[in-house]
Amino acid sequence: MKKIVLAMFFLLLPTAAGVGGRPAAAADLKIRGDFNNRFMIYTNHADWLHQEKATLHDGTVADTWGEAKYRMWFDAATSDGRVRGVWAWEIGSLKYGEPGSLGKHLGGSYSGDGINLETRWLYTDFQLPGFSRNGRVRMGLQPLDINSFYWKETIMGIKAYGSTGAFDWVAAWLRPIRDPRLDEKSDVRDLDAFYGRVNFRPLPSLTAGLFSVYHCGNGDRSTPAEITSQNYEIKQLGNKFDTSILALGTDGSWSSDNFFLSWDFIYETGSIDNASYKLSYNGVDYFDNDGRGGAYDRDFDLNAWLFHLDLGFKAGALKFTYTFWYATGDDNPADGDFNGFMAVDIDRKDNICIFKATYLDDSSFTEKDYLLDRGFVMNKLAVDYKASRKLALGAAVMYMMTAEDIEYSGYGNDEIGWEVDGWCKYKIYENLEFAVNAGYLFAGDALDFYERDSSDPDRQPDGGSDENIFVSTARIRYRF
Repeated sequence: MKKIVLAMFFLLLPTAAGVGGRPAAAADLKIRGDFNNRFMIYTNHADWLHQEKATLHDGTVADTWGEAKYRMWFDAATSDGRVRGVWAWEIGSLKYGEPGSLGKHLGGSYSGDGINLETRWLYTDFQLPGFSRNGRVRMGLQPLDINSFYWKETIMGIKAYGSTGAFDWVAAWLRPIRDPRLDEKSDVRDLDAFYGRVNFRPLPSLTAGLFSVYHCGNGDRSTPAEITSQNYEIKQLGNKFDTSILALGTDGSWSSDNFFLSWDFIYETGSIDNASYKLSYNGVDYFDNDGRGGAYDRDFDLNAWLFHLDLGFKAGALKFTYTFWYATGDDNPADGDFNGFMAVDIDRKDNICIFKATYLDDSSFTEKDYLLDRGFVMNKLAVDYKASRKLALGAAVMYMMTAEDIEYSGYGNDEIGWEVDGWCKYKIYENLEFAVNAGYLFAGDALDFYERDSSDPDRQPDGGSDENIFVSTARIRYRF
């Protein structure tokens, strides 16, 4: 089925493109950049900021550091805009004083001899002949924005897109994983995704979208591969499973005078076959309160959903926003059903101590919009104040839970806790910004799951949180 869909995509693409076209115009070359120096002013728990490989040790694990994350890209376009090519690269999170070694993204110490360069984008974008300016194709390594709660990252693929009247449309084939094997005895284990979207603007103040994403791949394994609660994300599945996942969603926004709202709803269904599941974290296997710690040699059905709402209003230089989202969690994966919402690849920036709102966005607890396979509940109230053309201030308070209890070692808790955040941004020059922020998480008892005692590795959890978390970061960012 996957091969048929893929073949149809390529057959229809030249049909849509038509024939003919004008001779290529001369190219206009632009060089763009984002030079970002970031600093961890102070955190009392640097052990927490490790992309869901974190632990919370008893007592302070304080740290301060600086780093640089630089991006540049060539943007070459014909003078009539019909053809465009982009090549972007990145040096990411190069820490001051970090020693370099072959094959690692390091090299901020003496001589700076690390290997740091990463290709970020590499794509060609061109107008379809016969479509005026309302139909284009983009192919290569490109930014993808399906939905910020589901999939918003860089990926290889081919995307056709355009607009007709009040409608925008997108159709894409994406290739997250290619199996390089040349083995006549085994099926190729590629992973493909097919994406379609239609946006509708019935009013200038209202936009609504419908989209679908279908992931499909053949695991071709004689023994089941393992899924853990720690790596509960579609990109973490790789091509190890027989995967068939369909996501159906709607999103949109509305504004009127000083009021605004936006929404997202995503429903997932499908299957992940030839798999085993473990309630496991950093190599420690847990059993929940009913003695369920895993499910082995199973075919799992996925049924999950996420709902998000932003509601707010503006009053002069002030903006107030209430944010809520609910991502379903799984209370018993051993039953053969995955009910926890599963994102593909995202970078949520909704707070400082858990998500990626630190200005050191590679140093955070998680990029996802949920914890483990237990889902997430967010209630957040934020205020932004535009003090002047150069100065902006903001603050937020939020209460967070998991949708289902994190169950471990005879305990079960869902309270992540209260967090208070604040931030300030100031434009030193038009293209140079200084920003500073800070967050304090009053930890709820669910964070006991992540706690460790380095002086007593055999210490057992006690069912209650012992460590609050403080993070403060800053940046000086030049963009052109």
